[in-house]
Amino acid sequence: MYYLGFDIGGSNIKAVLVKEKQIIKSATEVTPDNLEGLLSLVLKIKDGLTGEIPAGEISGIGFSIAGAIDAAREKVLNSPNIQYLNGQPIKKLLEEKLKPLAIKIEHDVHCFLQAEKEVGLARDLKNVVYLTVGTGVGGAFMINREIFIGAHGASGEIGHMIIEASQQLDLENLTANEFVKKKVGISAVEAEKLVRSGDQKAKELFDERGRNLGIGIANIINIFDPEAIIIGGGVVSAQEFILPGIREGIEKFVISPAGKETKILFSELSHFGGALGAAWLFK
Repeated sequence: MYYLGFDIGGSNIKAVLVKEKQIIKSATEVTPDNLEGLLSLVLKIKDGLTGEIPAGEISGIGFSIAGAIDAAREKVLNSPNIQYLNGQPIKKLLEEKLKPLAIKIEHDVHCFLQAEKEVGLARDLKNVVYLTVGTGVGGAFMINREIFIGAHGASGEIGHMIIEASQQLDLENLTANEFVKKKVGISAVEAEKLVRSGDQKAKELFDERGRNLGIGIANIINIFDPEAIIIGGGVVSAQEFILPGIREGIEKFVISPAGKETKILFSELSHFGGALGAAWLFK
């Protein structure tokens, strides 16, 4: 059987056709600025990927969506970067556009963890936290091999964990790309180039970013006690510059001696990880 997965992001749509845990075809397109354009583009991408494959050989189409969705996984509640999706019954709209194929939708970070579970760093683990750090900060939890969505379907908003109470600063404020821009006035990508060239100010920035991330991760370990934390997102390329700060936070703030040994792993999946995870919603 074939599986289709879409990762609907604020900037791009990524899609994959999967069979036996292998990507057969993939596609990337710019996200349209309106709902009808999005639905039409999804149909066009689906047709391009599936070609002459009979609908009966496609198990379904999974969608990874950036933003909060309801517990029933039918409606988008709040998508900050794709605001025309807010309040939309997206599952029903996709079913109408793509019938007779079955549709499932899920939070994007949960899909990243689903991909890690199937073919990535979590495939041999039971209890894992996935943390994505880039434009924003998000998270997902796996408990006994099941991805936990919470009572209201909104678990994993790790980026909104308060780290500095007096200024009401959360983990996203202190580790995401905007933190870099506010500190040094350039993008995270440009700052990484500087630190690789030996720039001392850039090094101090990444040290601070790592320490801030380490505080958040220490909180997660104290509360959840996972086997591993898997970090994904744009920060992965700078892992050697933030890992010392992360280790410092864990050593300083984690209570359990065993917890201090929690594995810190950096995702090795391609940028199609979200689409892969969405495809495997039907497994």
